[in-house]
Amino acid sequence: MAFCSYSSRLVMDSFTVIDNIFFNEFLPQATGDDVKVYLYCLNLCNNPNIEDNNLDSICKVLSLTEEQVKSSCQYWQEMGLIQIVSMSPFEIRFLPIRTHSGSNKIRHPERYSDFNDQMNKVISGRMITPTEFNEYYSLIETYHFEPDALILIAKYCTQIKSNSIGYPYILAVARNFANDGLKTFESVERKFLEQEKSSVEIKQVLSALGLSRESDLEERNLYLKWTNNFGFTQGVIVEVAKSQKRRGGFVKLDELLTKYYEQKLFTIQEIQNYSSIREGLFETAREVCSIIGVYYQVYENVVDTYISDWTNKGYEKDSLIFIANYCFKQSIRTLDGMNVVIQKFYKLGLITLESIKQYISNIIENDEIIKEILDIFGLLRSVSSNDREMFRTWTTSWGFTEEQILEVAKLLKNSGYNLSYMNKTLSSLNNLGIKDSKEIEKYITNLSQNQSKPKKNYNTDITTREYSKEELSALYDSLDDIEI
Repeated sequence: MAFCSYSSRLVMDSFTVIDNIFFNEFLPQATGDDVKVYLYCLNLCNNPNIEDNNLDSICKVLSLTEEQVKSSCQYWQEMGLIQIVSMSPFEIRFLPIRTHSGSNKIRHPERYSDFNDQMNKVISGRMITPTEFNEYYSLIETYHFEPDALILIAKYCTQIKSNSIGYPYILAVARNFANDGLKTFESVERKFLEQEKSSVEIKQVLSALGLSRESDLEERNLYLKWTNNFGFTQGVIVEVAKSQKRRGGFVKLDELLTKYYEQKLFTIQEIQNYSSIREGLFETAREVCSIIGVYYQVYENVVDTYISDWTNKGYEKDSLIFIANYCFKQSIRTLDGMNVVIQKFYKLGLITLESIKQYISNIIENDEIIKEILDIFGLLRSVSSNDREMFRTWTTSWGFTEEQILEVAKLLKNSGYNLSYMNKTLSSLNNLGIKDSKEIEKYITNLSQNQSKPKKNYNTDITTREYSKEELSALYDSLDDIEI
């Protein structure tokens, strides 16, 4: 441990110093995520030993993926402000800005003279700074990117955006191409030609979404994903887009098409059928929640978590509505509670409305018989689950009829015993194979008589006899030899 150090409280209450060069030369050209990563990590340098000083924590705090954080660190390394010390575990080291700002000027001007001229012609709406040129050089050298390929990307970006487009966008597009393995002029040109061929179709999609503008590069890549990777036709994409007019644009459309792809729905008819069924699930969700007394502003999660699972098990709307009413009467007022009931029904093979009604009807009939037995024994309470379990054992497992069970209860009425003794008696009858009513009556009568006979007092002679002191002394001595 160091001899001198700051307390964590002092570190939290102090300041993070940032050189003005960063604001003037680096921040204007950086993306928002890159700035977030740089400033937050710079702040962590003030207290390097805290638990949050690791890649996972940084990703959580900034709501970024590991790839995004690493990409930002790579960007700042190319700018000369940090050094990536290790890739596994991922570690970085901040470098002085003043020392490295000078090195971010043009490198090898004779090597990139043609590139500079062409890039100035492509981006003619503004002046390209030395820092920006240095970024292009770093990308070319780091990714082994062909200069002509980068110029083609810059030209394409200016056509989509504007002639004064910022270079972070150009670099982001170029990095995406490089990550896809497209680094040569031919491969980049082939990709752009592929996107251009679909430009008319993309305009139709934009129109269906209610958007009157040109598509950007990200949207063109999404369209290629839907057609090339997912296999959707233009007609399907346009039809789905119409259903989302002015309701989220390409982002929402991508979510829907991705869901349809995962569900293996590729035709308009399949999607319409799915949408119709899903709308029915939402209606069921609203009715079920209303019955048991829970309310939601959005029922998407209810459908995905509960209704879809129940319907996949075979439960239809009428069955779910009936179960919801049953749960409400049983004071079950949550979807989790209703799910427990449905799982029990499912294990019993009760799925259709008729089977569930019959099962509950049987329970009610059995409860009436059980209540009659409780009345015979003078038990003034409600029927319990334990009572139902015993009755189910008597009838289903042991095969006694309801009449025989009631007769046994009446025969044991004056015995002073409860349902446990009745259960023991029925168990004995079952083990002896006695199922005839007359034999049952004979067995219980004999059992009652045997229990009512007075027990013989075998200690009469001993207790009435008087012992001498000598005899008692000998008796006490003999107790020492008896193990208790």
